[in-house]
Amino acid sequence: MTPQSTGVRHGRISTQPGSNSKRWNREELRTTEPRRLNLRGKIHPVFSNWKDLNRELRRELKQPLLLASRLLEAAGLPWASDFLAHDVFVRGYPGRKPSCRCSFTHSAAARADDNEMAPRTVVRHHRAVWASSHLKGRWTRAAESKLRGEVSSSVRWELDEDMFRERGWAGYTCRHPRNGQTLDELDRYETIRRWDKKCEARGRRNMSILVTAEFPKRLAQLRCEGKGQGEEYLLTAFMTAITLLHELGHAIYWKDCRALTRDLREPFYGADLEMELGDSFVASIFGGWIPVQIKNIIHTKETLGFSAGIAWKQVLSWDFHRLRPKHRAHYSIPVDYVSRLFSEEDWLASRKDLRSTLIRPQTLEPALKDVGICAEAAAGDKHATAAVADFHYTGQGWVWNRLAGARFRIPQYDGYLCPDLDLPIATDDVIEEPKPRPQLKPSPMPPMPPPLPPPTAITSGESIPSSSLSIQVKLDMFPQPPRKPFPKNNNNSKKKKPGLVHDHIDIIQMKKQTPGFVRLVKEEQQQQQQQNPLSPDKSSEISLDELRSRLSQLLGVSFDELERFLEAPRCV
Repeated sequence: MTPQSTGVRHGRISTQPGSNSKRWNREELRTTEPRRLNLRGKIHPVFSNWKDLNRELRRELKQPLLLASRLLEAAGLPWASDFLAHDVFVRGYPGRKPSCRCSFTHSAAARADDNEMAPRTVVRHHRAVWASSHLKGRWTRAAESKLRGEVSSSVRWELDEDMFRERGWAGYTCRHPRNGQTLDELDRYETIRRWDKKCEARGRRNMSILVTAEFPKRLAQLRCEGKGQGEEYLLTAFMTAITLLHELGHAIYWKDCRALTRDLREPFYGADLEMELGDSFVASIFGGWIPVQIKNIIHTKETLGFSAGIAWKQVLSWDFHRLRPKHRAHYSIPVDYVSRLFSEEDWLASRKDLRSTLIRPQTLEPALKDVGICAEAAAGDKHATAAVADFHYTGQGWVWNRLAGARFRIPQYDGYLCPDLDLPIATDDVIEEPKPRPQLKPSPMPPMPPPLPPPTAITSGESIPSSSLSIQVKLDMFPQPPRKPFPKNNNNSKKKKPGLVHDHIDIIQMKKQTPGFVRLVKEEQQQQQQQNPLSPDKSSEISLDELRSRLSQLLGVSFDELERFLEAPRCV
């Protein structure tokens, strides 16, 4: 039986996948064919630094370490590049502010004692539409270089004997060297600050990454029992590799000393609705899904064994979800799929496109269309399906089964699920991909203001025209250099000095008063045209004597008087 999802509130994208529970059918999960693990090559440097690892346990961890290295290099670099190729702690980083009103907000007291440089969201630069293939290649190369250098020198892996039994943890990223401390003493704010001061000069931490010793011990036990090629051994080795990748996702962010906040929160990544960078990193490798243990939901006691199988759990993302589901759809992972990941031959055969042909689960394509429990995915005998509860019921409502410190991105669905209340739903502008910064272009020179007209006196009854106002604005924008004041005499009266332009204007005005002036000019023009008609190629040619004669006749003075006038001294 395949349960159906609840009604749609925002179309296909806002369905509540797995809102009705369904238990595992154990018969659908059984497989019996033997498998071999035969990966070859070198372990990535970021996974190679282990503390006090004996030879037997190192042998059991070799195949998981090789698989984690392959998955990191083939599909994990784009996610890592968003942290390592960009400075997420720079002041102008776009993820420092909430993407919109629906992002998780902190109280004023928490913000006052918090690190303002820590981002609230890590933007997906490698998924931006403006990111060219050249840029993406440069970012992934930078991430690979830092993984082999800075990150690998900052982390030290360590097996822990008590972590799973006491806390139920398969792995844990400690933000400082463990240095023999107990689990209760790890990751206190004051302890992290004290260790950060020792590595303040280089800006990155020394961290201990803990992995439960149950993983290699169970692998060694199965091998001793002759089950080294069995299904449980294969799935245990696979989940060991997933745990390594999960903890590396945390370490990539926490290696920087600037990441510290008092509540030790992490940023959201991209469109993720849950604050969990380890799951986000693994989900980016497998196309939005993370492998989880299949367990009987009736039993509350967890065990590390994977004899019942493993399943795909979808990471909630704004790309597909608008509400937090009461139950989460799970799909069983075929053992054949895991076997191919540990096969050297399959890696060689799929080397042209490892992500699409080998790593990402192709059989979940129908599930991606409806983002829920899909009948097509279970009908082809490829999956057993179940809906594992995300909430548990209390007397006051349904409460989210959260991890310690985990947060949900939409605040009204963080904690209690109250289906009877008409809670506001976030709009589509919550998550935005980064946009390219506009290129700086030199601004064009502003146009010069037009020459000012001669000043005219304005009486009190007249209004200043709008053109004069615009001219005044332009003068304010482009101020003129100061001018020398006119000299003043003792009587505070201005003395008129001779000027060619003003005298010429006065003479013209005087001549216009006489009745024969216009007639004289016209007769002169007609007589000149009859004597020397102008041709197109010689219209501007005239002798110097004729020019003097015309100018003397026009001004009404002799040329000798005009020359004496021009030679007179003038005051500036």
